[in-house]
Amino acid sequence: MNNPLNKKLSEIFGKMDEKVLQARLNAALEMLQNGNTEELAKKINKADKDDLISKINNFDDSKLKELNINKEDLKQKLQEEDLSKLSALIGDRGDEIINRIKSLINNS
Repeated sequence: MNNPLNKKLSEIFGKMDEKVLQARLNAALEMLQNGNTEELAKKINKADKDDLISKINNFDDSKLKELNINKEDLKQKLQEEDLSKLSALIGDRGDEIINRIKSLINNS
């Protein structure tokens, strides 16, 4: 009986998760590009680097499409200077994380 309700709730929360992820990505890009790096650094340094790498490694084209993330849009928004700043903010393993992001968005 609850199965249709659970399915509908899952769809709704899935869409919300996609919107939340997109909003967070946009906010992070905006902070980075506007020079508000102190706040972004605090948020990044709270994250477990191993967990972050693991999550990035789980992304592929199908996962990006599922989350409504457009690689071409990311390529246009992310400049090399932004990625260098982000790597410095990440600190330990920053280069590894940025290289994985570059690989992800540059693979066609």
